[in-house]
Amino acid sequence: MLGRNELCPCGSGKKYKKCCLNKDVVMERAERKVSSTQKQYSQLYTRIQEFAKQDKFKEECEKAKEMFYIVEDEATNEKFERFFNTYFIQDHIMENKKVMTVEFYEENRDNLTTQDVEVLRSLFESYVSVYEVTEILEGKIVLKDCLTEREISTEDINLLKDFKVGSCMIARIVEIEGTSILIDVTISISNAVKDVICNDVRYLFNQYEDLYKDMKTFLIHHTHILYKYMQQLLDPSIAEYLKEQKESKMKKVQEEVALTSEDGQEDDCKVCSVLRQNVEAEHIDACVSFWKEYTKTNSDVKGSENGWAAAVEYHIKKNAGESITQAQISKKYEISPSTLGKRYKDLKVS
Repeated sequence: MLGRNELCPCGSGKKYKKCCLNKDVVMERAERKVSSTQKQYSQLYTRIQEFAKQDKFKEECEKAKEMFYIVEDEATNEKFERFFNTYFIQDHIMENKKVMTVEFYEENRDNLTTQDVEVLRSLFESYVSVYEVTEILEGKIVLKDCLTEREISTEDINLLKDFKVGSCMIARIVEIEGTSILIDVTISISNAVKDVICNDVRYLFNQYEDLYKDMKTFLIHHTHILYKYMQQLLDPSIAEYLKEQKESKMKKVQEEVALTSEDGQEDDCKVCSVLRQNVEAEHIDACVSFWKEYTKTNSDVKGSENGWAAAVEYHIKKNAGESITQAQISKKYEISPSTLGKRYKDLKVS
């Protein structure tokens, strides 16, 4: 065993007590902090999971599944059950405009400790994002949120032991008592995939910037977008399914454009184009007609075409007496139910 005053064998030229011995102490402290924090989180999260299993939340659970899962295949979706549970508890906005963690807090506040409340507050603010390792230090790793540009230090070094400076990941981080830990499943991604995801998310944010004050708020309301990327990355068959769906939509649009050109009724309305991509034949004329009438008296329309198109389809189908949910329509247009609700309210007010 090395003496404290002997040279450290790592080759630094420093005495052992000032080099690796000190590093070992720092690492041990970091591990203890993370272990304690994870225990706090796990104990509370187990209670929230049990709370969410109540019969009164069954309908909300089904709505969350409609929004979260990409394919209707039970065997495939079982692979992502852990992801879904986190999404349902922390991200799914229920009919009462609350997420499950808020519902849990409001019903159990008299039985919560100060530590419980602190953990819940951190969960309220958490979201899934894309991170890059920018620095590896003794006892902590510095990450940059590639979407919000925020820098975060985490002591969760064991989980990230295989990551290097420049490594990228999709992850969710919560801060508990000053210690940041990664919860849910952390997925390593390449720089190329990071760029694709970030560009896609920024494009969507720009479409909805009139609804959200900043990127963090947008991500909190649209966490399902990142979970869908996770599903594609972990199961190639899902990526292939989405590719086929996209090609089918493009083909449908091309056919619609060809028909309108032949009839001399070509229009350049972007919302109409989105509607033609998504709405079934029996409803498309009603949707397009409704939108054109709406824009005659509401010319200053701002925001995403997908949000408006989703609201129009939902309105037309509800009026037609169809049994349709906001979750189903939101999933089709890749928006959140809250965004659909806002646009639907705009349509009804006018």
